[in-house]
Amino acid sequence: MAFVEKLNNWYLLDNEDFRKRYSEITEEFINFKIRPMVFAGEAYPERAEDLLNMVAPAKRIESLILAKPRGVVIPHIDPRRGWEVYLEGLRALYRSSADTFVIFGIAHSYISNPINALIMDIETPLGVLETDKKSLERLNSILDFDLFSDPIAFRNEHSIEFPSVFIKALFPEREIKVLPFIFLADEPKDYEKIEDFVDALSRVLEGKDFVIVASVDMSHVGVRFGDNGIDEENLRFSDRLFLEILEGLEAESLLSWYKMYQNPTRIDAVPAVYALMKFFSGKAKCKVLSYKISYEEETNSAVSFASAIIF
Repeated sequence: MAFVEKLNNWYLLDNEDFRKRYSEITEEFINFKIRPMVFAGEAYPERAEDLLNMVAPAKRIESLILAKPRGVVIPHIDPRRGWEVYLEGLRALYRSSADTFVIFGIAHSYISNPINALIMDIETPLGVLETDKKSLERLNSILDFDLFSDPIAFRNEHSIEFPSVFIKALFPEREIKVLPFIFLADEPKDYEKIEDFVDALSRVLEGKDFVIVASVDMSHVGVRFGDNGIDEENLRFSDRLFLEILEGLEAESLLSWYKMYQNPTRIDAVPAVYALMKFFSGKAKCKVLSYKISYEEETNSAVSFASAIIF
């Protein structure tokens, strides 16, 4: 009984105590109105001037890509482990004239629907980044599931915080709004709902100057993720196929890849990238800009990630 009592005190049991506490925490978070920064001073600078200096290389004209982006893929790994890959994506993003930035992140905590949206504004070191609440509410009214079912999932979600902060730093003077979404990680569950979401999003974005930013990582392998070690050959093979499919923007190819290989290296980007492909299928081109594997020696593990432009 003592063990069960401990589990209950830690809110690890599905019971009335858990549901009450979950509701309380959710309400506390929503009452902030603005989502607070969580990783400032660690993953990126807390001081505005330092953050601007950090993203300054992305604004150098001589390093800019010629194509104007309709979509950009960047990582969401800690920027200290992959900043050079971030920069390649941010250089492409800096060419955008958009005033609406659609963020496709990945849920690193529980969400009850395949996609969730954050309807709160977002704090950054350069001030508040405004969320396009009217567009999100309109989108939610079209869908047959609740985009706002699990707001607490955004409290510590770095796949939304990192791109929001860097978008604000790229365009500190521009009046911009964001539409932040997170997708279930790994498997494209309920992909029919993802397709419905893409169709509805296309309608909501009609007439807007927008760009989609997919904030995703790729393979997660090694002891930290349940493997005996790092299978380098399998890691690179899986990533190479995934990036080839990404460049082809063929959503059905992504599903075929998943069914054939069952995502052996735990690429968490699959649902968000599926939505990205569905949105641009037959209407755009994609080019991978940069790729890296970041190794963690102390756990004999690795995470890979890439940046890409859709134009």
